[in-house]
Amino acid sequence: MRLSALLGAATVLLTSVAIVVAGALLVASTTMQQTTRILGATVESVRIVERLEIDLLLGAQQTQQSAPGGGLAVGAGELAPSVAAWEQGLRRGLAAARGHVSSPEEGEILEHAAQRVEEYLARRRADADRVLPPAAGAHGPAVPGGHAPALDEAFRALDLLVEINLEQARASEALVAHLARRTTGAGAAAVVFFLAAASTVLLSARRLIYRPIVAIQEAIGRYGAGDRAARAPLLGPAELGDIARAFNDMAESLERQRAAQFAFLGGVAHDLRNPLSALRLSVHVLDSDNPLPEPHMRRTMALVGRQIDRLERMVGDLLDASQIEACKLDLRVEERDLRDLAQEAVDLYRPVSPEHPIDLALPETPVLVCCDATRIEQVLNNLLSNALKYSPAGGQVDVAVRADGDGAEIAVRDRGLGIDPAELPHLFEPFQRLKSSAGSIPGTGLGLAVAKRIVEAHGGRIRVESRPGAGSVFRIELPRSSSGDEADGPRRVSHG
Repeated sequence: MRLSALLGAATVLLTSVAIVVAGALLVASTTMQQTTRILGATVESVRIVERLEIDLLLGAQQTQQSAPGGGLAVGAGELAPSVAAWEQGLRRGLAAARGHVSSPEEGEILEHAAQRVEEYLARRRADADRVLPPAAGAHGPAVPGGHAPALDEAFRALDLLVEINLEQARASEALVAHLARRTTGAGAAAVVFFLAAASTVLLSARRLIYRPIVAIQEAIGRYGAGDRAARAPLLGPAELGDIARAFNDMAESLERQRAAQFAFLGGVAHDLRNPLSALRLSVHVLDSDNPLPEPHMRRTMALVGRQIDRLERMVGDLLDASQIEACKLDLRVEERDLRDLAQEAVDLYRPVSPEHPIDLALPETPVLVCCDATRIEQVLNNLLSNALKYSPAGGQVDVAVRADGDGAEIAVRDRGLGIDPAELPHLFEPFQRLKSSAGSIPGTGLGLAVAKRIVEAHGGRIRVESRPGAGSVFRIELPRSSSGDEADGPRRVSHG
């Protein structure tokens, strides 16, 4: 699993928990707000209803005391101003109660109570011109006339309204208590779940991230302290595994180069010993008291010349490799025809081995490139030399130059030993020699590495195609000069 997936899963988990907790709290808060509004409306409605009942009782008591003998006397069939104000107060109270209705059932009961109150007031007005004997009321003192039953009905309707409000208040209180318990339980569960999720994320991070990082750090520390066998374990997410794998590959590469360097030193010592022994023998022969015949002298001098050339090539490879590693490879760039460079290299190597005929294929038009001619010839000489060395049974060598769009290519093909596919990825590394020929064919293992760096310094690349027993093809690809460009003479360029 990748580190990004682990972090994403942890983020989604913790975010989901936070969203669920926030949603539950929001729902509980909204419900409690609504319940609080219902409780407030219920309390206000009960207060208004109780005020209406008090007003009804006070009105009935004032009516009894205002008439002689317990009757009500109002002139000309009109209510006294205080009685009219009292009725308006009752109606305003009923209107105010309508503003605090919180359920359809409460609204129906309120309308029923309002009708009963209006019936009671209508009975009072109907008895306004008569003086009736007092009667006992159910909820207060005796009231005159036949409107006592109407007052009782009004009181019962208002009492019913109070009861429905009290029931709603009790239901709201029970709901608030239930929500409080549920919210407390949900909050506790959310805290426990969040702590469990956070602990799981931290423990997973320690096991999947921290420990692999520590293991990689320890492996790097051991390797830096001299333990060449130290390798990082492939643990944890894919990113850390990639880091560990890259470190292990680097360590393996360094170990291969280190082994190759020791092998190179042994090979150089061996290769230097052979020409030096031949030179020593030749010098001994030349310094002998008996003069050599001229044919023997020529053969001896030719041997000396070949050994000196061999030593010069080996020393040149070493110098070029050291310059490349020190980022001091200087190029004297000028515009040249790639056909001329190929022709010169082929002319140099054609007389070397009659068993290896060299065929050169050139296009009819110039193939102009901006390059250091000496360095490109050095690359071609290396490839042609390898083509002859690694074709011990003879065989034709083909050299072809062609232009393709903005690029130019030189291909060198041989019919020699070929290269094992397992060795191809390391072919251009310093000090690498083919295992099949390392003991029989002399060399330092630096030629192709130097050639690759020279070609890359020109902005090109070198590729190889090979099969064991079927020979190899090395292709040098270089950028062509722009059409119509004129060379301004040699110019020095330093490449690292």
